[in-house]
Amino acid sequence: MYKKALARSARVAAFCVLVTVGCVPAQARTLMFADSFPLSHTLSTDGTQRWMKRVETLTDGDIDFRHFPAEQLAKAGEILQKIEDGVIQAGYIGTGYVSDELPLNGALMLPGEVRDTVNASQAYWQLLKNDTPLRQEFLDNGVVPIYAVMLPPYQLVLKRGPVSELGDLRGLKLRSTGSLNLVVQAVGANPVSMAAPDAYLAIQRGTLDGTVLPVTSIAPYKVNEVTKSLSTNGRFGSFGITVAMDKKTYDGLSESQRKAVDQAGDETTAHLAQVIEDEVQTDLAEFRDQGMAVYELPESMREALEPKYQAAQQAWVERMSARGLDGQAVIDAYESALADVDAKR
Repeated sequence: MYKKALARSARVAAFCVLVTVGCVPAQARTLMFADSFPLSHTLSTDGTQRWMKRVETLTDGDIDFRHFPAEQLAKAGEILQKIEDGVIQAGYIGTGYVSDELPLNGALMLPGEVRDTVNASQAYWQLLKNDTPLRQEFLDNGVVPIYAVMLPPYQLVLKRGPVSELGDLRGLKLRSTGSLNLVVQAVGANPVSMAAPDAYLAIQRGTLDGTVLPVTSIAPYKVNEVTKSLSTNGRFGSFGITVAMDKKTYDGLSESQRKAVDQAGDETTAHLAQVIEDEVQTDLAEFRDQGMAVYELPESMREALEPKYQAAQQAWVERMSARGLDGQAVIDAYESALADVDAKR
């Protein structure tokens, strides 16, 4: 009788530990987190830092973080590998920096796909939360998407003055990355694959003639200090900002901890996307005050760019097809998700 009771007690104890239904307290843990953003960057203050603080609050301190910002631990394109290697448990993953590992996620970097940052971010996040090829790419790399936003449309940021026709771009060396390389190439410029934090020195030294960047990323990387002009109405593509967690770490959290991580992710996606959208006009005004030429591309140039944008998108679809991937289906799924978000706003 005693042995049976002891065995039954052991089974109950094991069950409690496995399902964490309150029989034992959730295990407190410190997670290592890395990103490439300066601490003053909106993507840090209203993104990664905000998310970490929110997780700590929602878990009553059971989860806290050791934060390595501004590429202290790894370059932007190396963070996914650091998670896979177990060096860190979570971090920022720029989809354009790991296009070999997350090829289909490059669809949203294509020109014209992002028009409104808030809606585009919500549409992308819905695709990453549900059972889609975009989410599966993250899972296949051993990570779980935690939150995501899309940046505003990329603009021309050049060492020279404003451009007024397509020929002005011919031969320029522009920093780019991922699917954006196809766009830069399509408009006649020469793409130079490089992470945003490295653009300043490359432009300053004359290695680059400029870059394509969203308005909100220019000042944090001090690119405005080494350039003279900025377009405002280009549609040169976008960039996916995602934060992901090691899947084993995520699965090892208690149910309440996972809910806290997920809730903080949903909140951060909504908050950060709106902050980015609101920040664009403020940044443009500051650049004008600094003497930067902030201008609209003329209508004739915009019309000339449209077929180039389409050519870049088609080239990307063909590149995906060569890898046995259905890129067009992903574009269609995003457009459908975006239409759903638009209808609800």
